[in-house]
Amino acid sequence: MNIKKAIAALLITAALAAPLPAFAEISHADAERIWKKVASPTELTALPFFIKQDSVPNAWVTNGESVTVTTGLLSLLESESELYAVFAHEAGHVKLNHITKTRNRAAGLSVAAAILGHLFGGYAGGLAGTAVNAGANLAYSGYSREQEVEADDYAVLLAVQNGEDPVGMYEAISRLAKVNKTEPSGFNSHPPDDRRLLHIKNKILELKPDAKFPEQ
Repeated sequence: MNIKKAIAALLITAALAAPLPAFAEISHADAERIWKKVASPTELTALPFFIKQDSVPNAWVTNGESVTVTTGLLSLLESESELYAVFAHEAGHVKLNHITKTRNRAAGLSVAAAILGHLFGGYAGGLAGTAVNAGANLAYSGYSREQEVEADDYAVLLAVQNGEDPVGMYEAISRLAKVNKTEPSGFNSHPPDDRRLLHIKNKILELKPDAKFPEQ
């Protein structure tokens, strides 16, 4: 083999050995596979899994009976560990019984508003009802923020227990914050991004002190 052929062979070998680009849109098949990695240890394999054609990055559980992820989220996230974290977060809402707890809390607030409206009656009752509804919205938002933090903690713990990279939770929320930033507000259903990321980071370090974060 002459020198030119030898060099060409080395270049081809190096090209084949080089890592793929860091970013590649997560395929539908990969999304289903990653969901199964979460569903199996959490015993949620019976939940139907859906991928919705929607440019808005999002994922959610519907009444604890199904899981949905949008194509927008699959385009935004850049690693398997990030999507695993998002799915683990949604699984956390189911396993921590957040859906039932939220329904019970909402029902209690509705009853309180109805009772006040009946007691005061007329215009005063209307004002009382309005005040209760405003308070109910604040209470509901605060309760929702607590649940989001609990689901984040659940996702981090699940990743560590199953040998996944828990930093995926931190990276996923970081990416979502860049396209839809959550500011401090009593009426927001999610915690402010900076506060949420700090909590996630501390939780990861609590369980895995040697974890490495993007900025490091």
